[in-house]
Amino acid sequence: MGKYIVNSKLRKVGAQVDTQTGIHQFIVDEPIAGHGTDAGPNPVQYLLSSVGSCLAITANDIARKHPEIKIKKFQTKTTGETTQYQDGRSAVTKIVVQVHAETNLDEAAHKAFMRSVVKDCTVHETLKHAVPIELQFI
Repeated sequence: MGKYIVNSKLRKVGAQVDTQTGIHQFIVDEPIAGHGTDAGPNPVQYLLSSVGSCLAITANDIARKHPEIKIKKFQTKTTGETTQYQDGRSAVTKIVVQVHAETNLDEAAHKAFMRSVVKDCTVHETLKHAVPIELQFI
């Protein structure tokens, strides 16, 4: 793996944030009810999509390394619940990931494959262990 750099810049339109990483650029926003323009997913939606996407990519990586594994279907539905605290803070307090995976493997091998997918998924591991965040104000 390595080091990832993501640059974000607040726009002067609603709550829009231009975000750039490598050659990719995308907008993060809030819904209109949250004083945004709904031009893109909000930060929590990106966080939740990262979990499901990482699981799918990890499954694909494992299957590529093991040609005997054929993925017929791999879909996730990730639900997040947030809590609003009395002091105004909010946090994601629960994440549920439903994984629908179909492979050519028998039941025991399929379960082992799925355990490997979860174990090797960088985003899942990161959230599970609540990585420390160092903020530097420049």
